[in-house]
Amino acid sequence: MKKTIKKVFVHLLVVSTLLSSATPALAKKITVNMPYTIYETEESQHISSGVVHENIMRFTSSGWWNINVLRIDLNDEYTEIKGLFNPNGIPNRDKVSNLVDKHNAVAAVNGDFFNYKPLPSAMGTLINDGEVISSPIEMAYALPTFFIDTLNKGNITYLDRRMAAINENTGKQVLINTINKVTQNFDTVTLLNKHWGTKSIGTRFHKDLVEVVVENDIVTDVRVGKEAVNIPQNGYILAVRGEKQEGLLGFSVGDPVKLDITTTPNIENIKFAIGGGSIILKDGELSLTNINIKGNEPRTGIGINKEGDQLLLVTIDGRDSSFKGVSQEMFGALLKELGAYNALNLDGGGSTTMAVKPANEEKAKVVNKPSDGGERSVVNGVGVISNAPKGELSYIKVLTDDTKMFVNTTRKFSVKGYDKYHNPVEIDQNSVVYSHEGVEGTITGNSFKASSEGTAKIIANYNGITSDTSVKVLEPVRDITTNTSSFNLDINSQKTLGDFYGKDKNGFQAKIYPEDITFTITGNIGYIEKNIFYSGEKAGGGAITAKIGDGIENILVSVGNKGILVEGFESLENFKFASYPESVTGGISLSKEAKDGNSSVALRYDFSKGDNTRAAYLNLTPKGNAGLTFTGAPKKLSLWVNGDNSGSWLRGTLKDSKGTSHTIDFAKTIDWTGWQYLTANIPSNVSYPVTLERIYVTEIDDLKKHSGEILLDSLSALYPSTYGNMALPTPSNLTDDKNVKTEVTSDGFSFIVSVEPKGIDKLVGYDASSKIKSRINNHKIGVFLNGVSDEFKKGLKNNAVIDTNKAYTKNKHKGVLFINLSSAKGGIRATNPQQWQWLTNDLLNEQDNNIVLFLPTPIFGSNGFTDTLEAELLHKNLVEAKERGKNIFVVHGGNSTSSDLKDGVRYIQLNTKGLNAPDDIYNLSVIEFVVNGNDISYQINSLFENPKVKVN
Repeated sequence: MKKTIKKVFVHLLVVSTLLSSATPALAKKITVNMPYTIYETEESQHISSGVVHENIMRFTSSGWWNINVLRIDLNDEYTEIKGLFNPNGIPNRDKVSNLVDKHNAVAAVNGDFFNYKPLPSAMGTLINDGEVISSPIEMAYALPTFFIDTLNKGNITYLDRRMAAINENTGKQVLINTINKVTQNFDTVTLLNKHWGTKSIGTRFHKDLVEVVVENDIVTDVRVGKEAVNIPQNGYILAVRGEKQEGLLGFSVGDPVKLDITTTPNIENIKFAIGGGSIILKDGELSLTNINIKGNEPRTGIGINKEGDQLLLVTIDGRDSSFKGVSQEMFGALLKELGAYNALNLDGGGSTTMAVKPANEEKAKVVNKPSDGGERSVVNGVGVISNAPKGELSYIKVLTDDTKMFVNTTRKFSVKGYDKYHNPVEIDQNSVVYSHEGVEGTITGNSFKASSEGTAKIIANYNGITSDTSVKVLEPVRDITTNTSSFNLDINSQKTLGDFYGKDKNGFQAKIYPEDITFTITGNIGYIEKNIFYSGEKAGGGAITAKIGDGIENILVSVGNKGILVEGFESLENFKFASYPESVTGGISLSKEAKDGNSSVALRYDFSKGDNTRAAYLNLTPKGNAGLTFTGAPKKLSLWVNGDNSGSWLRGTLKDSKGTSHTIDFAKTIDWTGWQYLTANIPSNVSYPVTLERIYVTEIDDLKKHSGEILLDSLSALYPSTYGNMALPTPSNLTDDKNVKTEVTSDGFSFIVSVEPKGIDKLVGYDASSKIKSRINNHKIGVFLNGVSDEFKKGLKNNAVIDTNKAYTKNKHKGVLFINLSSAKGGIRATNPQQWQWLTNDLLNEQDNNIVLFLPTPIFGSNGFTDTLEAELLHKNLVEAKERGKNIFVVHGGNSTSSDLKDGVRYIQLNTKGLNAPDDIYNLSVIEFVVNGNDISYQINSLFENPKVKVN
C-alpha cells in the first residue's frame, strides 16, 4: 500500500477504532506453530438444507478455542448468501441476531469493517444480486472482497470499479467516489439511495452541502445548504461540498441522468460480495495482504474450499477468562484446517458474532461468546437464507430436560420432527410410542419411571420412524435443594416454586420433578398445586417442606405484609422539586384533596419541551437529609396516587447501605384518574437499611409532549409477616460415607496432609510446632501443602515426607498414587500445559484404584482457576476416572477448611493462610487418611482446641 493515501481512504480508516493499530504487511511466506490440542469436542447440527452449524471446543496449550463454523453447500438449490443490513438504513447499526430475524435468515455472522463517524458505514464492498449496496474503495487503495458469482462459485479478489453520473443533456459526467458511505468533510461525491435510509444529510454536519435529487433518472431538485430531504425510493441523491461541488452544480432540474457503474469482475456476474480487511489464506498458503490487527483477538472470517463450492463462515472467541483469541495468521491456519483454500478476515474483536436460527426456532440465538459481554451493533453481516420447501417427515429427535435422573423418579420426553431439508414437521406427541431398555422401569405416555440404576435407553417410535436417547439413572436421593430458601407473598396470590435438584450418596446431581416430591405445609398459609403455591386469605408465616427419599428441604413462607406509614404528605418541609433536563418545568404544592389525613402533595410537570428522557422529581429531604431511610428490611413500598391518565412512568430511586442506587417502579404507565393504591418491590439484592431518595414522573417517548399533575399520599413501608416458632423437619445434608473414623488394618497405612505453620512458636510463645509434629508422626506418610522447610522436617519420623510444591511429581505407596499438580498461575495450563498431558496419561493408565491429587489453590469459586472451563474439564476427567473404578481425592489449599463430594469426586480444602495472630492456631487443621487395601477414608481434625468454643 502506498504511503500517500487519498483523503477518501484516510476518512474511511481514521475513524475506525478497530484499525487504529492496523498496518499493511509485506508479502512473504507466513508460518505459524499451531498449539497442541489437550482436549476437543465437536458438535454439528443441520440447520437448513445445505447448511451445517459446527461448534468446536478445543483446549490447547495456548488456552481454549471456541470455534463456530457455518458450512454451506453453494450447490444447494435452496440456499442463498446475502448481505444483511438494517432495513431502516445502513447507518442504523443492528445486532447480528436482529439481522437474522428481520431478514428471515437461518444464520449470519458480522461482516465488513466499518466507520462510526460521521455516520456508520461499511469500509468496503457490499453487493446483493448485482446491486452495489456499498461501493468498493478505488483500486489503488482497495481492500479485498469475497464474492460469489452467478455460477455459485466463491472467490476473493480486489474489485476495480468505475462510478459516474452522466448528465445526458450536456454529456458531462461527475465521478462518484462512494455509494452509501460518507466522510467527515463530505468533500468526495457520494451517492445515497434507499439503502442509506429515508433522509439525506442536509445541514446536519455542514451548512454548504450540495445535494442533487434524482428520481426516475431525472433531476428533481438541486439543493445547497438546505435541510435534509427524503431520498426517493426509485432514485438517489448525489452529495458533496468543497472543490467537487462544481460538478454537481452543473446539473439542473429536469436533466436526465444516467448512472454508469461498472466493476471488474463484472458486477452483472456477482450475486453477493462482502468486503474485508485482509486475505489470510491464498491458494492454500497463509497470507497477509492489508489490514493486520495484531495480537490474539476474537476473529470472524469467510472462506471457500478449493473447488469454490463450499462456503465457510467462521468465528473464534477471545478477550475472555477462558477464550484468548488468536492472531490473524493463526486464524488463517485454522481456516485452512477447516477446509478453506482461500479466506478473508472480516471485522473482529467486539464485533465477532455468529447467530443461528434453525427453521423450528422463532428467534435467532447467538452461538458464540461476544467479547463485549453482549452483541455489538454492526453495519452489515453475511446472511444465510433458506428457501427450502416444506416436506414430509424424514427423521425425529428425542428430547428431555435432564439426561440424569434418580431411581424411583420420573423423566419426561418429547419428540421433534424434521423433513429431509431439516425444516420442522409437526408431531402429534400423543401418537409417539416410547419404550426403554438397559434398566428396569415403566413408561406411561411420555414419562419414564426408573426402578433400577444404570444407563437407560429411551426409544421413541412415531409412525415407524425411530430415534433414541440415553439417560443415566443414579442411586436414590440423599439430599434435595432448591434456589429458594424463603419468600414473601401477598394474600390470595401465587408463586411458582421453581426447580428442585437432588444428590445421591456420591454427589451426582439431577433435576427432580415436583410430582415426585411430597410437599407438606406448616401453618395456615395456603396450598400447593402443580408446583405452584397459592397463598390464603390471611396474613401469617409458615413453611413448605419438600421430601423425597432421604432428602428434605424447608422453604420459609410469609404471607401478607404489615404496612407502616412513613410519610403522610401533610407539609412541604420534607420535599424539594427538581427536573431533568432544564427544559422540563414544574413544581410541588400542597393539595387539600387527600386520600388520608388533611392534605396530599401535588407534583406538577411540563414535558412539552425537550426530547428523549424527561423527568420531574419529588426529592425527599426530611430534616435536611438526602432521602428517607427505613428501619428494618421492608420488601415493598406502597403509595396512594391520584393519576392524570398521562401515560407517563412513575418511579422511585433507592440507595442501599453500600451506596448502590436502585430504581423501583410504582407504575409503568399512569393510565388512570382518581386515587389508586400502588406498590413497588424493593430489589432482592439491596443491602439494608435502604433510603428512598425521590419519587418521580418520567417520559421517554420523544413523540409525547404533554404536561400534567399527580397527587401523592400515604407512603408506607411494607414488612413481611413473621414466621413465628415452628417445629420443622431437619433439612437433609449430604454426608460423605468416606468421611469417617477408621482403624488401620495390618496391611493398611495412614497418611496425613498438613501445612507448615511458619513462625507459630514465636507467635504463641511456646513450642506449638512439637505438638503438630507429634500428630504428623502418627502416620506413615506426611504430606505438606505449599511446601515444607528443612528446619520443620527435623523431628519428623514419617517413612516418607511429600512436598507438594514439587510439581509435576508422582509418589506411590501400597496402591495409592499421589500426584502433585501446580496451579500457582491460576490454573494447570497457565502454570505448565504439559501437566495436562501427564495427568491425562496417568488417569488413563494407572492400575491401582486410589488416586490423590494435591494442588496449592482451589479449583472452583472466586479463588479457583481463572479459567472456569479448565476447572470443569479437570472435574470431567476426574469423574471419568471415578466411573472407571478409581477413588479420586483432590486436596488443595485455600482460605478455610472444608470438604465437598461432587459427582463421586471428593474435594477437600485445607486452610493454608498464614498465621497473623495467636488465635489463628485454632484454624489449623489436618486431613488424616486411612488406606486399607482399596478402601480409603479420611477425617478433618483441628490441631488445637479453642477454649472459647464449648461443645455440648
